Amino acid sequence: MTAPVLPCPTAPQPLGTSAPLHPCSPAPLLRPSLEYQHAFDLCAVEAHREGGPVAVFASSPFYARKLLKRLDGCEATLVPIGGWSSSSANIGELLGPEVEHPDVQILESLDVQAKAAVWAEPERESSRQVLKHVHQVLLPGGHLYVIASGWLARFLPEWKRDDGLPGERPVGLRQTITSLRQGGFTVEALYGFHGPESILWGYAFRLMERLGRGDLADRCLFKMRAEYMVSGQQAMWTPVGVTLARKR
Repeated sequence: MTAPVLPCPTAPQPLGTSAPLHPCSPAPLLRPSLEYQHAFDLCAVEAHREGGPVAVFASSPFYARKLLKRLDGCEATLVPIGGWSSSSANIGELLGPEVEHPDVQILESLDVQAKAAVWAEPERESSRQVLKHVHQVLLPGGHLYVIASGWLARFLPEWKRDDGLPGERPVGLRQTITSLRQGGFTVEALYGFHGPESILWGYAFRLMERLGRGDLADRCLFKMRAEYMVSGQQAMWTPVGVTLARKR
């Protein structure tokens, strides 16, 4: 599978940013951290490339909003998992103004067959059962895109909020890969965003700016952007990663 082409970060970030755009809404419009933006965009690009229908297994309204917004026109079906649930009655309140909720389909039975699925994200209490559901819904040879948070995700704004976390006790990237292989999937690629090298170059950039060394700051910024997206084993050390797998 060819590596996805995603835009480079335009400014160095310590570990994400989450600026409120519409704080008065029941489901506030929040700009996700750059790490999550890249993960959502990658899943959406690959899912659109597959074509619909796409099943979205979301462990929180946060993941549902951000993914469904990007999968507009892709015959996306929402599958709430974990400690939240949704119905046609409350879907508008949960998804907010970001998503055209009248067009959102909510999976009520597992008789739907999807060409692709997005899972955000595996949790300790429910990951095995959810993986069985994903395997049942996904067509043979279909692709699954799994967003999983690493240890560094605890420093992201999304995991510091008081009004609902993205997930409960996420299993992480390493356990996600193990579960996928044991559950009948072939892992084809692993990508991570904002790895340790990129973080260090970002701090170096700010230090050089404070010292008035604009020439060195530009070099640090270039390196930060170049190292922002990593693949393979390096992705294990990033705040947010995406695993691309195919159903055997």
